[in-house]
Amino acid sequence: MPTEVIPDFASTVYTYWGLRNEYAPNDTTDVIFHPSVNIIREYAFLLCKSLVRVTIPDTVTEIEESAFQNCRSLVRVKIPDDVTEIGNGAFCECDSLRYIQLSTNLISIGDIAFMNCTSLEAVFLPPTVTHIGDQAFQDCTSLKFFYLPAAIEHIGEAVVQGCDQLLTTVTLDDGDDEETEVIQWLMQRHAHLHLHQICCSTFVNPQTIEGCIRTLGIERATEVDDQQMTALHTLCANPHVTGDTIRAYLQLAPGAADQEDSYGMCPFQYLCRSDVAFLEEDRSFSSFMAWWYCCMP
Repeated sequence: MPTEVIPDFASTVYTYWGLRNEYAPNDTTDVIFHPSVNIIREYAFLLCKSLVRVTIPDTVTEIEESAFQNCRSLVRVKIPDDVTEIGNGAFCECDSLRYIQLSTNLISIGDIAFMNCTSLEAVFLPPTVTHIGDQAFQDCTSLKFFYLPAAIEHIGEAVVQGCDQLLTTVTLDDGDDEETEVIQWLMQRHAHLHLHQICCSTFVNPQTIEGCIRTLGIERATEVDDQQMTALHTLCANPHVTGDTIRAYLQLAPGAADQEDSYGMCPFQYLCRSDVAFLEEDRSFSSFMAWWYCCMP
């Protein structure tokens, strides 16, 4: 195999080529991915503590072990839909990471992949995920939204241990019985709340929202779970949501907009915090609030 030569680097804006043993300097602030990159290799951006945002190109299919570990300033990441695997520790210790949109074709999340991401509030797993490794989200102390897909085959140990804001009705202490109880709660917490299940889907759209609300009845659109969240809270935290989808919900059930959850948050506050893409793209309104009220009937 020919030797891969790593290009010289003399700027805080780094061009990543995806070569073996290629590591971005610790003072990197921005990344440009070469068009040939299809794997972000292990330790590629380890300890790049000034890196704030990463736009991973659609050519990437795999993120290897510890690729972004200890990127302490990283706030936002969108993972392309062809990525099927996130390696062990890939985003471990990214304690400023608040927004992450996962691949809709993701299959496997490695051990400690997001451990100690203490600013991460929402993780919406696609239904394709079958494997979650040990301690994958351990000590994500701000995590409120986390739902396990029905197709899950392997759930590691202590996946959400220390996620105190998530676990409001059960606690995770030492021992297999407590951990089993937590997993069952995560899989069944919305079994009786069909609209909540719809709103946590990575494929939610206006048609499914309208169909569900019309079938179940308007009163179900203001029904709350054990954290006093309506389905609209979940929808507004979902990074896959579109503006038309939220508008469809508000048109049918505007009363859900004013409800506060057990954290004192209304749905609009989650929408502002989730940093969803459509709000960046729509420049026809003077503010998020103006767009929100325009959605009301």
